[in-house]
Amino acid sequence: MPLPAPLPEPLASGAFSTAEALRLGVSPRRLRAGDLARPFHGVRVDAPPDSVVALARAFAPRMRTEHVYAGITAARLWGLPVDPAWELGEPLVVGVPDGMARTRAAGVRSLQFASSKLSVGEIDGLPTLGPIGAFVTMGRSAEHEQLVMLVDALVTPSQRYRDLRFERPYATLDELSAAVEQYRRAPGAAALLAAITAARVGVDSPRETRSRLAIVAAGLPEPVVQHQVWHEGGLVAELDLAYPELRIAIEYEGDHHRTDSAQWAKDIRRQERLEALGWIVIRATKADLRDGGRSLVTRVRAARARRLGAA
Repeated sequence: MPLPAPLPEPLASGAFSTAEALRLGVSPRRLRAGDLARPFHGVRVDAPPDSVVALARAFAPRMRTEHVYAGITAARLWGLPVDPAWELGEPLVVGVPDGMARTRAAGVRSLQFASSKLSVGEIDGLPTLGPIGAFVTMGRSAEHEQLVMLVDALVTPSQRYRDLRFERPYATLDELSAAVEQYRRAPGAAALLAAITAARVGVDSPRETRSRLAIVAAGLPEPVVQHQVWHEGGLVAELDLAYPELRIAIEYEGDHHRTDSAQWAKDIRRQERLEALGWIVIRATKADLRDGGRSLVTRVRAARARRLGAA
């Protein structure tokens, strides 16, 4: 079987519209060839999209002027923590300025926003609401835990969020509140403000956010974020979560703590030093966060009972 004819240079890689291809002299038969994927009506691409960035690039030829990526799509493009992980089939969210016609396409959800209130930027060459705009436009659809995870990531100075694609901290809690106040009568504004109230500056990871929220939701006192333990003038540890007055440490262990032998050895030595200073160390994993964090809450409750019972 002969190979498909090469495409004109402007279409040789990436996504393109069939209208543009026809204008450049590409035949309809060539556009039906099996080497071209069809992620959206009127769009062809040289390979099926396998990430949210690739899918957003594939739809870009159909984006209208002043339309931007918004909501969960914008959040993912900025590397903000979103659960669950992206899967093919998740609709792209396209932000449409108030007063403009909505985009109608299979696999795309339109969301109206006030362009005078939210800044529009660009990432990977794609028109996208800024990180604050991504957060604000998720207020109507995301759960409380998800929104708090976003705020914690926006206000953290931590460099341990590996996927964030902006300088940090990106914003303050006051700046986020001011942005939401402009939408206080809009659906989702109350949820956004509740998330800002529940957020804490200094969080190191989305799992720390989930751990803290699970503990609070169970009716336990809120632990302190990033508490420093000092001994004889030296820093022993900076704890993910802690009850300093009870000397209870709660540390979330990501997979790298298990797979990196040097990190694993460091964790053991750190725990030994904390325990020598009288701390109870709870080392939590993703398994502890299943079912709303039931296992973690049980362990925290037991540690508190042990301390308070001994008091």
